[in-house]
Amino acid sequence: MINNDNIAQKVTFPRPAEGGRTTGAANLVSTVFSPALVVFYAVILCSYSIAHSSKLLWTSLFVLLFVLVPTAYIFYLMGRGKVTDFHMSVREERIRPLSIIFIYSVFSLLLYGFVGGPGALVTLGYSCLALTGLWILVSLYWKISGHCAAMGALGAMVFAYPHESLVFVLPPLALLVAWSRIRLGCHSLSQTVAGLTLGVAVFWFFLS
Repeated sequence: MINNDNIAQKVTFPRPAEGGRTTGAANLVSTVFSPALVVFYAVILCSYSIAHSSKLLWTSLFVLLFVLVPTAYIFYLMGRGKVTDFHMSVREERIRPLSIIFIYSVFSLLLYGFVGGPGALVTLGYSCLALTGLWILVSLYWKISGHCAAMGALGAMVFAYPHESLVFVLPPLALLVAWSRIRLGCHSLSQTVAGLTLGVAVFWFFLS
């Protein structure tokens, strides 16, 4: 099992007092916009650009392979006491799970493309892989915000495939997510800004 004293030593940012409306709101925002769910939102947006007779089937398969399976794996690790929480807030605990998810996703994406998955979703998958790979590399030395990286990527996606109704919604949401991570004591301002920048840069490169 994980030793709570060791966890406290690993977390470098003071956590706010438990309870309170702002803490509850921050927890809600962090959960609703966790990286796995943001990938799901991206799939939904991406599906609008797919003109395929079996769009629902391909979209559902993508969600199963790249959202539900990795999420189930993280819950499994939580049950085994291998990670502290679903967000993998302790940097040192992220490396192995993210690396396993990355390797699994590489083979799953190759198979998905080989059997004829829509190009838009394949491109989205490679974008997610690139972002995850960079997230792993940075996490070896520094604790960058995965939540903010995911939101930055989603924002870049909205601008790359103009969804006019969301162009002015995503930036405030991204800032709200950054606030939630800082409020919960999980990240510093620089780590949230770095995450947003990384997400925007990677997805803009692949999708523009």
